[in-house]
Amino acid sequence: MKLFDKEFAEIIRDRAFIGSVLIQFITISMLLFLYDTYSQVMHSPNLKITISVDTNDSALINRLEESGVRVVLANESTIERVNAVINTSSGEIKTDPSNIFSGFAIAKISSVSKAVSFDEALEKSNFSYMSAGLASGNTDFVQMGYGLIVPMAVVMPAMVGLSLSIQNILSERKKRTIELLLVSPISDFDLAFSKTAPYVLSSTICGAAWIAVVTQKIPVYNPLLLVLAELFLSLLLVSLSVIISSIARSMQEANVLSSLSGMALVLSILLPSSSTSEYLPTILIARIASNYPDEGIVVGMLLLAVLSFICFWLAVRSVRRMRRSYS
Repeated sequence: MKLFDKEFAEIIRDRAFIGSVLIQFITISMLLFLYDTYSQVMHSPNLKITISVDTNDSALINRLEESGVRVVLANESTIERVNAVINTSSGEIKTDPSNIFSGFAIAKISSVSKAVSFDEALEKSNFSYMSAGLASGNTDFVQMGYGLIVPMAVVMPAMVGLSLSIQNILSERKKRTIELLLVSPISDFDLAFSKTAPYVLSSTICGAAWIAVVTQKIPVYNPLLLVLAELFLSLLLVSLSVIISSIARSMQEANVLSSLSGMALVLSILLPSSSTSEYLPTILIARIASNYPDEGIVVGMLLLAVLSFICFWLAVRSVRRMRRSYS
C-alpha cells in the first residue's frame, strides 16, 4: 500500500500529468463549444440558406423548407446567390466552396436526406431513449455528441494513463531503480498492482470529471456505467503498458508500441460493421451514453471487464519475467 501511495503522489505532482489534464480539459471544452456553436448556427432562424432544385419535387422541397431552407427552382429567376444546386435525376449536388454557407447547405441536405424527423433518425439508428428536449431536434446531436465527444471524454484519460505508465517504468529501468523492487520480497501481484492501480485511479477520476463536464451540454445516459467503463478501459491499457514496458528494449520502441495500441483502439470504430461491432470499446461507450442498459451493453461490459483482468494477469506475468531476468 505504501508503494501505491508513493506512485499516486508522484503522478499528481508530475508536470506531464498536470499538462495532460489541462490539454484534455481544453480538448473537451473546444469540442463542446464547436458542437454548441454549430447547433446554434445550423438551427438559427437567422441562417439564410438558399438551395436550387432542378425539378418541382414537392416532397423534397417541403422537407428542405421545414428545415429552414429557402428553395428555388433551377429555371426560376432570382437575384439571390444559391448555396447549393441539387440535380435530382443524377443525385448530384453542386456547391461553391468559396461560399462559407455552402457547408451549412450540404449539412441541411444531408440531414433531410437521412430522415424526415429527429424521431425517425433515432428509430433508424436503433436508439431507445426519449427524444424530448434533445438539442431541439438536431440529428447532428446524435453523431457528434454520442459518436465523438463522449467517447473522447472516456478514451483520452485511459490513453494518458497508458503513456505515463510506460514512461514511468522505462525511466525506472533506465535509472536501474526498478531493480531494487524486482529483488525485493514484494510479490509479483503487489508490484504489478502498484504500477497499474495509481494510473487507473487517476485516469478514472479524470474520466469521471470529463463526463460531468460533458453532461452540462449533452444528456448522457448511464454516467455511472460510463465511469465503470472508464475503469475497465484504463485497467486494460495501463496493464498493457506494463507488458509493453517489460518487452521493449528502448523508450522509442515502447512509444511506438503504445502509439499503435492507442491507434488500434481509436480506429476500431472505423472497422466494417458486423455482429461484433457493438462490443468494440468506442462503440460500447457511445451505446452506454445514448441507450437504456440492454443485453448488448451488459455483454459488452462483461467482455471489457474480462479482457481488462486478463491483461492485468498478463502484466503480473510480465513482472515475473522481468524479475527472472534480474535474478
